[in-house]
Amino acid sequence: MAEQEHFEGFDTAPDETSRSAQKRAAQAVRKLAERIGDLGDQAFSRLQFPEPELKEAFATARGLRVASDERRRQLQYAAKLLRLYGHESLEQQLNAMSATSKVDPQAMRLEQLREFLIHGGIKGVNAMVELIPTIDRNKLRTLVKRAHDELSATIPDRPAARALYQFIKAEVKKAGVVIPDSMQRPKSNGS
Repeated sequence: MAEQEHFEGFDTAPDETSRSAQKRAAQAVRKLAERIGDLGDQAFSRLQFPEPELKEAFATARGLRVASDERRRQLQYAAKLLRLYGHESLEQQLNAMSATSKVDPQAMRLEQLREFLIHGGIKGVNAMVELIPTIDRNKLRTLVKRAHDELSATIPDRPAARALYQFIKAEVKKAGVVIPDSMQRPKSNGS
């Protein structure tokens, strides 16, 4: 009788993943692709994609009608590219974005106020000074100008816009005011 030298038994994990696990992983990537496709313009522009081809695939999908087969197929293609190029960094970026509004419920209103100031120019600054008379007008003007200049640059993380956001967040909290709807930049529809 031949003696068995090594038996791995059932205690070790199988070398290959099951088909069900593969399907679950593919479904998770498809849902991630849908989340990216449903993002607003501002949030989409903040994402840093590992490959330009991936960003182009999502931009194409975002330009299609929401409940169409073309969009669904384009998102499936984008999900395929996500699996190919890796989706972990994009998933982390999305989770960081959604965590902001969960931690600070006023975060979205502050982001819209920031965009209102950046695109509103001196009228936006004047409206902010009317809302909070104690605000440092010169600092606000400087931050707004830097953030506006940053729009034309190809800086991915927009440090001046972040600095403006932090400044208005602190000032609004210190003054204890409610941001009026008239100072909210309206969301754009689609791409």
